[in-house]
Amino acid sequence: MGDRLVELESKIAMLEHTVDVLNGELAAHQRTIDRLRNDLDAVLQQLKRQRSETIEPHDTPPPHWGGAS
Repeated sequence: MGDRLVELESKIAMLEHTVDVLNGELAAHQRTIDRLRNDLDAVLQQLKRQRSETIEPHDTPPPHWGGAS
């Protein structure tokens, strides 16, 4: 019975270690997700600002095509 108890305690210790490692990984992933969400929000705000600015129509010929003769 003593060997069985030692084996169970060993397995529990390994499982606790695994849970701690996974918890650290999960926390790191969550920080990455939070940072990426903030970056995405900043990009979206920048796009919204750019869209609200006056945009030259696409049917205007570029200057290097020359003008009307």
